[in-house]
Amino acid sequence: MGMISLFLDFILPTSCSHCFSPIEGSSFPFICSACWSDFTVLPAPLCPSCGRPFDSPEALVNSPDHECGSCRQRPPRFDQALSVGYFEGSLRQAIHQFKYRPCKALGEPLGAWMSHNVRQLSRIDIIMPVPLHRTRLRQRGFNQALILAHPLSIANKISLSYDNLYRVRPTRPQVELSGDDRIKNVNGAFALKRPADVKEKAILLIDDVFTTGATLNECAAVLKAAGAGFVTALTLARAL
Repeated sequence: MGMISLFLDFILPTSCSHCFSPIEGSSFPFICSACWSDFTVLPAPLCPSCGRPFDSPEALVNSPDHECGSCRQRPPRFDQALSVGYFEGSLRQAIHQFKYRPCKALGEPLGAWMSHNVRQLSRIDIIMPVPLHRTRLRQRGFNQALILAHPLSIANKISLSYDNLYRVRPTRPQVELSGDDRIKNVNGAFALKRPADVKEKAILLIDDVFTTGATLNECAAVLKAAGAGFVTALTLARAL
């Protein structure tokens, strides 16, 4: 009976994967309602380019366009990046369950939380999820960025383009790398099937976590090279 119980708990868990409290009554798989309500939204002020929180609450009082040191040293290819929550605590655990267990059912509520809590977006013509290579897609069974993008597309009545931007080669998981190795890993890894579709358009790129921004930056470079007018990167969480 012990092995059967463990198997059933893996498929239909009875406790929260973050706090281990009983999950009965929660609207979300693997995460109890209390832990879900503990998701932390990034506080202002934020860098107007990459969305990184400033340490001082007075950072943008006199200079609202002041960028963080990283963006001044190495300007990003996207025009703006926004993240909704901190990649820590129960939100980090929920994202890990979503991607690596993997638990596809967590995607829609996480996407809805992102859509509800994102700061005001500028005009957007097309929403594009960061693509997985076909080999990774077969392994996981779904593209987490595409699932996160659905609620935002529906709520704002914005076209969702899921097949134009694609990976031309497999890459190592970025989580295994750091710094410049992340940049090298995704260099030249993306392309567009229909470049004309993005010309002069305002594009919203969607991904799950912003760590160094290397993947989003490479996608933005491809879009800009095709003539995209404005590229905003939006992620569910920000790793600091």
